Amino acid sequence: MQSPNKIGVVIPAYNAERTIGQLIQDLIDYGFKKENIIVVDDGSQDKTAVIAERCGVRVLKNSKNTGKGWVLNQGFDEARKNGLQKVITMDADGQHRVNELNEFLNSNGDFDVIIGSRRNDRAPMPISRKFTNRTTSLVISLLSNRYIPDVQSGYRLIDLKIFDRVRLRTRNFQTESELACKAGLAGYRIGSVPIKTIYGNEKSYILPVMDTIRFIRMAVGFLWR
Repeated sequence: MQSPNKIGVVIPAYNAERTIGQLIQDLIDYGFKKENIIVVDDGSQDKTAVIAERCGVRVLKNSKNTGKGWVLNQGFDEARKNGLQKVITMDADGQHRVNELNEFLNSNGDFDVIIGSRRNDRAPMPISRKFTNRTTSLVISLLSNRYIPDVQSGYRLIDLKIFDRVRLRTRNFQTESELACKAGLAGYRIGSVPIKTIYGNEKSYILPVMDTIRFIRMAVGFLWR
């Protein structure tokens, strides 16, 4: 298992003051260096950025909300700029368990992208998310010619070398699907590990209709590229 000292963490965050501090502390306790934890605050209207800064990690702040895809790109660029070779991506709302990082790190040398799969988790995923996730995972698996069971999962380990050949163009929630599809088409190895997800009372910022339209546009773009 590779040491977390050689891997960074990118956390896209929006109005996550309730959960961001504990997530950062759990990552530090796990063994990540503070300077390798990158929080990208996407125009939050609460104290998300303030709390992250108090924890001593890297914080990038957007003056307005730009979208999860754009924020992920900012985090990846910052990680590469600071010499990191790989990053873990995690959502800021407490859905992802830090104690499951071993699942990713134990498989670290086998794949270029590892995606946490909630497919076998019996926790009550909201029906709208379950339908969207199953549909997008099927479409991206077909487009990339490899099976990806949970393409919308935000819990991932990514080798930053993929961005030598992969360019992300989307700005919102479809970016995670775009990354998986383009990495697969470029010949990078994509794997998955089982994870559990905690569904609490956190607010989802996914817009079902608009984000589905964006996904369809992206998928059609692959078919006609």
